[in-house]
Amino acid sequence: MTISETVEVESKFEVGPDTPIPTAEAFAPLLADEPVVHELSATYYDTADLSLTRHKVTLRRRTGGDDAGWHLKLPSEAGRVELQVPLDHGDDVPAEFVAAVAGLVRRRPLAPVARVDNQRHVLILREPDGTAVVEFCDDHVSTDSFATAGAGGDWREWEAELVDPSRPGARDHLAAVATACTDAGATTSSSSSKLARALGPLPDVTDKGISPVKDALREDLHRVLDHDPAARRVTMVGVHQMRVAVRGLRSTISSFAKELEAETEHTDIDLAGVLEELKVLAAVLGKVRDIQVVDERLGALAAGYPEDVVDHATRRRLHAELDVEERRAAARVTAALGSDRYLDLIDRLHLLVELAGTDTAAGDPSDDAAPAPAPAKKRRKREAEDMILRGVDRQFAKFTKARTRTERDLEALELTLAQREELTHVVRKRAKALRRNVGALRESEGLSVAPLRTACQRLHTVLGDVQDSVTARMWIRRIAKRAESAGESTFGFGVLFEHERGFSERALAGFENDAATVTAAYRELSESRRSARRRGKKEGRGKNQGGKKAGSKR
Repeated sequence: MTISETVEVESKFEVGPDTPIPTAEAFAPLLADEPVVHELSATYYDTADLSLTRHKVTLRRRTGGDDAGWHLKLPSEAGRVELQVPLDHGDDVPAEFVAAVAGLVRRRPLAPVARVDNQRHVLILREPDGTAVVEFCDDHVSTDSFATAGAGGDWREWEAELVDPSRPGARDHLAAVATACTDAGATTSSSSSKLARALGPLPDVTDKGISPVKDALREDLHRVLDHDPAARRVTMVGVHQMRVAVRGLRSTISSFAKELEAETEHTDIDLAGVLEELKVLAAVLGKVRDIQVVDERLGALAAGYPEDVVDHATRRRLHAELDVEERRAAARVTAALGSDRYLDLIDRLHLLVELAGTDTAAGDPSDDAAPAPAPAKKRRKREAEDMILRGVDRQFAKFTKARTRTERDLEALELTLAQREELTHVVRKRAKALRRNVGALRESEGLSVAPLRTACQRLHTVLGDVQDSVTARMWIRRIAKRAESAGESTFGFGVLFEHERGFSERALAGFENDAATVTAAYRELSESRRSARRRGKKEGRGKNQGGKKAGSKR
């Protein structure tokens, strides 16, 4: 099946039914074609719980206009990626589109959730040389929602979309058109899409606040699935962000394993098995991500040397070899995310989210119809914070153990650079896990969170750069051997290798200070916790004494 792909960059505006569109002079220096009218009708598909919509993905079958067909819109860094398939491929959702969102849909059916009819008046805005730059649409919309009660309705809106987002100056033209629209009386749209407006506020399917562990797991899983479609397309950002999210989810489960084990004891959930599956998934994503990073890193590094130091043949071989390896690793990502094994893992993770907090929820005042009294809300907030802090304490204990062992070995043993890098890599992983737990903490009165978050980020960044250098040197050695076997000069590879080696040496020089900063920041957090408890006890005694005095007067 032929799938076309475009990047959608647009601005949307709400406008009254009688507001005239901007004049031709308002669009200057762009020139407007004569308007063309299209009668469009689109049926949108989603799961029963609107999983696609919740992850900012839209799937529709549209008739009318120049692009009738099946459309799948996915979020991306540059705008929205739109995939299209012609209507002559049938009335069922294209299998390729189902595969592209399989992590969100899982094995559930897709069904119509809304219909959007639109009388679209299109103006193509061109540069003086005739190049089409912006498509301006005056849309008269009528909708029906099949999934949410009381939604749908009629309205009018304007859209301004770039014809070619990569064209130099295109975004400046879009900004100018947006100004013309607001000058004509339009306001920036409060809704991200016609579907979102047709559906209205989505039903709340969460039970936030029952347990901080449940909330953290739900957010982590949502983040994993947010990046699933982009990772399936093996975009650099998508793979990286999904890998980060998977590791974050694994860290959350590890941090709160004690609580989760009690809640999954009599179920089919095997926490150790889930953690192992997440580790395998992160490794598959990490392979292609590491190659992408190395390709960028070494390409930029080689470009900084003159041709007689790192010659063209060296640069060409580096890129060609890494490109082949990236395609192989990308195929493994596609296979992993398209497998039943992955879908089974996602099913288990959804079940884990459901089970989390079940002990906490039992007998919770929030189960009653009436709102919980203020003291109960305050108590639950304090209990939630205490649970997150326990997770921070556990991760800090692991960090301290790794740091102590590493610094002892660095001082007592004559280690090679590779051995030092391996030791500090363990500390980096512990700092990363600690940072994730600290990230779940909210700044509250008297609790010093920011210094620890910053210190963990600093150490993680420094040691992350070291690990990137380790990976780069591994690939340099591997590719240099192939070049040598082919009779090519390897001098340039040696230059790049020594550059990376020196970089790692310099980065590791400040490791102890950065690690000590993490420990000092944790102690600052601990002291702020003790101070907060003392203040709370003092305030509690004051209230009790005030109540006794008031009672004695009566």
